[in-house]
Amino acid sequence: MSVGPEGVRTVHAHADLRMGWAGYGSYAESSRVFALPSPDKAGRCAIVLVERGARTLEDVDRLRALLDSRLPRA
Repeated sequence: MSVGPEGVRTVHAHADLRMGWAGYGSYAESSRVFALPSPDKAGRCAIVLVERGARTLEDVDRLRALLDSRLPRA
């Protein structure tokens, strides 16, 4: 999984899935994860980014800055 200026991308053996920032309504951060719910009021789907998946604390800070620039905090 990768996160960049265009959105979130998940690649595995049988698929390459991309979701632009418009596919997420906001984001929330806990002590361990970032949660990105869908923009519908029911929040029927979400993606969870686990902070321990980052290589360094600086990577977590960069992810937070990217999310802040693209999505409102919930």
